[in-house]
Amino acid sequence: MNTRAIGTALALAMGLGVHAQELLVNPGFEDLDLDGNYGDNWGSFGAAGFNAFFGPNGHASFFSENPGNFGGVFQVGIAGAEGVEYQFDLLDVRLESNIDANYRFGLEFFQGDDATKIGDALTPISLATTGDGLSFSMTAVAPAGTMFVRPIIQYDNVVSTAGGQENAFVFGASLTVVPAPAGLGVLAAGGLCCARRRR
Repeated sequence: MNTRAIGTALALAMGLGVHAQELLVNPGFEDLDLDGNYGDNWGSFGAAGFNAFFGPNGHASFFSENPGNFGGVFQVGIAGAEGVEYQFDLLDVRLESNIDANYRFGLEFFQGDDATKIGDALTPISLATTGDGLSFSMTAVAPAGTMFVRPIIQYDNVVSTAGGQENAFVFGASLTVVPAPAGLGVLAAGGLCCARRRR
């Protein structure tokens, strides 16, 4: 048995010295190619897009100040695998004081063509607390047949209350694989000991 391969597998299983790899391209919605358009490698639809209203850094913008508005942002082309648990985080979120709409974020799972959806896991974004610097997190396990995972943030059902200060902005996001439970590392260590005893 290859001891180096076992050691590598054990280190991965136990998460020793291994940091979660960021799966998103451009998690800060920046203008990577410096063409004046923010949100490179992201897509958008409806009344949503990418801007830098609050300084030099990019962000995803969701304009929910008018009844009937809807929209969202997403990223395609992220390879996924069935049975893997993913964590999607929204970081540094600004929810304006009069916001009133159905906001949700989560993951959609696709077959090998990255177009045929086989499932999704969407979580409501609570509007109970408004202001700056908010964060939201969700996890989901990819269903059978998953070849691509697509993070998405979207909204609809706008109820305009004030004619302004009703929008949402996301300044950063993160998509990572959830590490295997620590118990698996202990089991792997036990298996390694047993393998050595049998030699």
